[in-house]
Amino acid sequence: QRVQRGANAPPPPPADVSMDIPCFLPDDFIASADAKLDLYRRLASAPSAAAMDALRDEVRDRFGALPAPAEAYVASAMLRLVGGRMGIEGILVRGGEARVNFRADALPRMKPLATAFRDVQFQVDVRRVQPLSLKLTRLGVASMLEGLVRALRTITTEPK
Repeated sequence: QRVQRGANAPPPPPADVSMDIPCFLPDDFIASADAKLDLYRRLASAPSAAAMDALRDEVRDRFGALPAPAEAYVASAMLRLVGGRMGIEGILVRGGEARVNFRADALPRMKPLATAFRDVQFQVDVRRVQPLSLKLTRLGVASMLEGLVRALRTITTEPK
């Protein structure tokens, strides 16, 4: 199976993200069902991490500081986007640990991955080499979600 590249190539499938914390836009944060549905749609279809950052800023400007479940939802949307671009099939976050599983056709580079995870103070254990499966353990103060987003964003490239 050849991977198509270029202007007409379809975007890679988003990563599947599962977590053990509440992850939604609460009714007491955004009361309007229409506004909430619009934001869910726009977060799901954001074309880039920069567009997602702008959308998060817009939400904060319109509705105020994001409560924890909304922060988690935005972080999961970001992980779906950047993870998909890196060839990640699934991310499971549970407490201070995460599992990151790559697609069979992905060719992740370990050195940038290891550096990015070390920079956010995560211990990396390789569970399977092909397709690559990693177990991450949080060692520092950054939350698992925050650290994952920061690490993956440092090694992913935005489309032109």
